[in-house]
Formats: sequence, C-alpha cells, structure tokens
Amino acid sequence: MSILPIETPRWCLPLLNGDRGKPRYRGAKGGRASGKSHFFGEAVIERLIEEPNTKIICIREVQKSLEFSSLQLLKDKINKMGVGHYFEIQKNRIMTVKGKGIVIFQGMQDHTAESVKSLEGFDVAWVEEAQSMSNRSLELLDPTIRKEGSELWFSWNPNLDTDPVEQIFKNNDNAVLVHVNYLDNPFVTDATKEMAERTRANNVLKYNHIWLGDYMKEIEGALWNGDMLQASRVNKDEIPDLTRIVVAIDPSVTGNAKSDETGIVVAGRTANDDTYYVLEDCSLRGTPDQWIRRAVVKYHEYQADRIIAEVNNGGDLVENLLRNTDKNVSYRSVRATRGKMLRAEPIAALYENKKVFHAGKFSELEEQMIFYNGRGNVSPDRLDALVWAITDLSQSTGQPMWRIS
Repeated sequence: MSILPIETPRWCLPLLNGDRGKPRYRGAKGGRASGKSHFFGEAVIERLIEEPNTKIICIREVQKSLEFSSLQLLKDKINKMGVGHYFEIQKNRIMTVKGKGIVIFQGMQDHTAESVKSLEGFDVAWVEEAQSMSNRSLELLDPTIRKEGSELWFSWNPNLDTDPVEQIFKNNDNAVLVHVNYLDNPFVTDATKEMAERTRANNVLKYNHIWLGDYMKEIEGALWNGDMLQASRVNKDEIPDLTRIVVAIDPSVTGNAKSDETGIVVAGRTANDDTYYVLEDCSLRGTPDQWIRRAVVKYHEYQADRIIAEVNNGGDLVENLLRNTDKNVSYRSVRATRGKMLRAEPIAALYENKKVFHAGKFSELEEQMIFYNGRGNVSPDRLDALVWAITDLSQSTGQPMWRIS
C-alpha cells in the first residue's frame, strides 16, 4: 500500500497490481500528455521511500547528457511531493538518505556486452522513450536485470508495430500493458487540449499518432514511410569513419511558446561510397541565443566542418549570433529558391537507395518525415534541417567555405 498521497489516474491501476516481479514487464504506451512519465516518475520515488535499498536505472537508447534524462522530472517530483528529506540529490544521481538506494541515468548505446554487466543487481530498469530502443539494446538489457523480483518498466509513444519494444508485450503472460492518451489524463491542461485540437483540424492521421498514440500510417504524397526509416537504422558502433560532418540549422527568428521549433541536425558523410549518416537531432523551441549556443556546442562536440543555416527569414541573424558566440566557427548560409518538397525529393531518393542511415531512432524528426506531404500550413523544421545537411554534404568539395571574422 502506498505511503504517499499520490493522485493516481484510473489508467495507471493495472500497472500497480501484482507482487514484486510479477509481472516482470510493465508498460504504458500512447500519445503525448497522457501522463506516462509522471506515473513512472512517481513510482520511482515511492518505491525508494518504501524500500530504501532499491537500485533503479532510468535508461534510454541515447543519452548525450543529463539534460535529456528524467533526472529533472524526478527532482521536481521530489520537491512537489515534499519528500526531499528522504533523498540526497547529486549532480548525476539520486540516493536515499537511509539505506543504499540509488537512481542512475544512462544510455544503452554507450554499453557493450561487457559494460552492461555493471547493471547486474539493479531492481528496476525504467526504459524511457522505449520506441527508440534497438533490438540489440533490449537483448543486452533484459537478461542483465535478472535479480529475483526485478522488473522492467517501459514508457513510450508508439511508432511502428514492428518496433522491438512492441514485441516484448505480445503474447507475454508475464507482462501488463496499458494504452493511454491525453483524454485519459485528468490533469491535462486546457492549453494542451487546444494544441491537440489544432493538430486534429490540420491532419487527422497526425493527431491519431501524436495525441492518441496510434501507429504511424503512410500519408498520401509523403516522401518517406515507416519501413524506409526502419531500414535506415544503424547502431552507433556500425558507423564508419566520416570525412565530413555538418550541423544544419533551420532557424526560428522568435523565441516564445508559440514559435516554431528551430531545426538542428548533425550529419556526416563517408569518403568513398557517398553514404550519409544522421548523427543527432538536437532541435529545440527556444530563443535565438539558446539555439545558436546548442548548434555551436554540437559543432565542437562532433568536430564538425561547418554550420549551415537557412537565411530566408532571419537574414543576417545567424551570422550575427555566431559572431557574438564563436568567431572561429566555419559557416555557410543557404537560401531556399525552391519549395520544400522539391528540395526534399533528391534526399528521399538517397534513402530509397539506402544511402542515408540514422544512428538510432529520432522520433520527432521521423514523424515530420513521414507526415509531411507539402500540404497545409506546416513547418517541418527538423526535416528542413535534415535536408539542408544532406544537401550540403552531397555537394561539398571538402573545403570550408569561410569563417566568421
């Protein structure tokens, strides 16, 4: 029985039934704003208070930094629930004051068959954004979390019925799974409901996928489909040496809650076979200062050759921001003279010919790729950044264009 006064939506109740480790696999999948992460975050905190020797890992396929982990969510929950006296919150982990309980945050792509053994003895693995987990990662993780009574928790927004995480819950008597959406969440805000309704008015299939949690379906006129993207996926350790790497920006010139996202995509090219690898989608909704800093950080992190930015709307904005942020960055501006679909078609052809690969799964980028068909007032910022990146790599001579001075 819970010792904390947690308001629990009715959809969560099947996940709370059973003894420790029975069932072993507990999952919640569905649309955005359904409360999946909040439920599991509260479950982590409650478990540690009830059993202060519990060891929990919060894991996802790729975790570049703690910025993208659930650490902040758990810290916020601890503060809101008024249970800070139970915990010692450190820079990269949470520990119990009494007992030897701990929560750590990692990415599966960073593990090998040897290094994953360090997770033996953990009681719970919460797999976040489980739609992005590769079959390799799940095959490493599952037998590693094998302590008596151990459990694996999964939360995800469904993409394809063929995704590896989906297979865990098919015909599995040792698993419980709930499908939930924002309409099941009693705490959803009116602003979120309005956002969902705007999506439904513009694109019902996109609404069904993003907000109701249905699988992706092929869109008439779209250049990409789920099977094409599934075939493009590779693990990080399968990427060969790259001779050129670029960071492409499709900038938003404003920075408020209603602004478009700024698309930021990192991609590279091999030397001999003209093969391209999408390394990271680091797009965000933020102020110009925020997105230019992220682009510069990624430029140095990947030792990129160039930052590319579309300047149709922002004019000299990107150059001026770079001048004030890092004058040594190699930069080239690009200007769209053709429509988005025309620019995207040759890139889609490279995917069809198995010339472009994704280093993991980039759910939000891939949603834009699958749902964009050139119709309606839609701004696929992540997709635009991807197109600019691959276009530059395919045309590049290998020499930097110029540097900010």
